[in-house]
Amino acid sequence: MNMKNAFLLLTLLAATTSLAQAQTAIPAGTVSLGGGIGYSRHTTEDTYNNISGGTYTSENTYNRFRITPAVGYFVADNLAIGLNLGYAISKDSDSDAQKETAFQVGPYVQYYKMLNEQFGLVGTLGAGYQSSSAPSVSNNILYRFESSGFYAGITPGIVFFPVPKFGISASIGGLTYDRITEKNEADPTDKERTESNFGANFGFEQLTFGGTFYFGR
Repeated sequence: MNMKNAFLLLTLLAATTSLAQAQTAIPAGTVSLGGGIGYSRHTTEDTYNNISGGTYTSENTYNRFRITPAVGYFVADNLAIGLNLGYAISKDSDSDAQKETAFQVGPYVQYYKMLNEQFGLVGTLGAGYQSSSAPSVSNNILYRFESSGFYAGITPGIVFFPVPKFGISASIGGLTYDRITEKNEADPTDKERTESNFGANFGFEQLTFGGTFYFGR
């Protein structure tokens, strides 16, 4: 192979590589609109003693549903900033009074690493405000605890593009930090408590699927 042919081959290879990168990248100026949904269900069994000296078992099933709409703007290729909302509801199947709700809102930064034209990895860094209302039982009296504070987290995930303008994503949790102030609204004498938690929350209970439209891609 002479120098001219080698040069032409390298030029063609570079052009092909650039074209592939251009096809797989999500370009700056793209607007994303979508969100995710998650559902989990688990059952617990508690054993109690009765007055006759025997025992009995109580079974409770808990259902949790979460929705997270989001809108973003790509400030550079594969790099987006945006706003994320979150709403979750957890319910004891045996009692409406055991319903717990949670709300989140905050900005996020998201980076995509496309491995080919259809499949890629995505990492999301988010933070913001959160609040929740949860039931608690003490001395056979049902109370509700109201809490609020802020959160931060890093969530890895995967994304698949069946068509260039629509992506399907999935994640199973991430690293999270929360700082929450909790107050028993039913008891004004109860003092506020502030808790900070940091940890890795991964598992099928954290499984979330999403769908996003990419306008301008």
